[in-house]
Amino acid sequence: MKKKRRVLGITGIRSEYEHISNVFRAIRNHENLELEIVVTGAHLSEAYGRTVDEVRSDGFIIVDEIESLINSDQASSRVKGLSVQLQGLVQTVSRVQPDILIVLGDREEAMTTALVGSYMNIPVAHIGGGDRVVGNVDDQIRHAVSKLSHLHFTITAESEERLIRLGEQPFRIYNVGSPSLDRLLETPHISMSDISKNLSFPILKGEPFIMLIQHALSTEIDQSYEQMCITLEAIEELSLKTLISYPNSDAGGQKMIKALQEFSSLPFMHIAKNLPRLEFVNAMRNASCLVGNSSAGIVEAPLLKLPVVNVGRRQYGRLHSENVKFVNHDKEEIKSAIHQAVYNEEYRNFVSNCVNPYGDGNSADKIADIIGSITLDKNLLIKDITY
Repeated sequence: MKKKRRVLGITGIRSEYEHISNVFRAIRNHENLELEIVVTGAHLSEAYGRTVDEVRSDGFIIVDEIESLINSDQASSRVKGLSVQLQGLVQTVSRVQPDILIVLGDREEAMTTALVGSYMNIPVAHIGGGDRVVGNVDDQIRHAVSKLSHLHFTITAESEERLIRLGEQPFRIYNVGSPSLDRLLETPHISMSDISKNLSFPILKGEPFIMLIQHALSTEIDQSYEQMCITLEAIEELSLKTLISYPNSDAGGQKMIKALQEFSSLPFMHIAKNLPRLEFVNAMRNASCLVGNSSAGIVEAPLLKLPVVNVGRRQYGRLHSENVKFVNHDKEEIKSAIHQAVYNEEYRNFVSNCVNPYGDGNSADKIADIIGSITLDKNLLIKDITY
């Protein structure tokens, strides 16, 4: 009997896990593969909903939990946490001895995984390389991870071409689309009454409501409190029902949470540390507009024909569809854009015809098949630059 290939997946935060969870599931179900997972970062923090419980409830084998989050608004906190995570991951990989590592994105867990794999001669499969987002440290991390990784799963043709221009050998690159679309298509449908009941927040069928997910920008940490307040003031003046999910654990996030707490008494706002996947996806399916600066507005919202008001520079420069309107941190601009997205039928009809450049919702199986069949040899491990 052929020995199954041992895959070690690494996940560090709710937002990234929502993108990669379907890939983990496809790997677990593949006849040639077996999957184990390391959980680290914000997953283990009560302040962000302790989402390791969600990973566990999905039935994955967790071989280690590496506590690494330094929950602070200091610019140094993420890199300090990265160093803790790196040391822990070295020990885990030494013990588990996987055949290949897999990670997604542009955060600490992507960098530590790529470093461990490079130094320990274990192939690293990276999802999401080649994307371009201006103004946040994640953009630099993503490109650095690409140079350290051995196998690239890009989510757009544009990103594939960018990796080639970075000097990556074409045989390493597979353009598979975004696995987060798989999740959208596969998540069961529930009614608005079920969403309201599960969240203890009444939203009537057909009633307009918006979702807000806004994160701090690494180059604008000191402005993060004011930026969140501006967005919340705009929503307050519109008096629209609003579902709000906490910002991620980046520096500046604590300031944004402080702003959320100051507005928490408004009866038309519901604030959650973490919106569970079932409620989150179905809320997106029914929402009138997504506000903030989450990648969900760029990657997933076009599939749902959901208008997006992207506030500020986060996601600036990223490939996007016609559903996204970029505005500054200006209350009147935000109000005007939300009003158009919610009430302007001509604009909503325009958005309904948008095309998603991020794939067809069948990425996870493609990734698992490639990992299960690709030859793991020196040709894959020894990298060369093409220029």
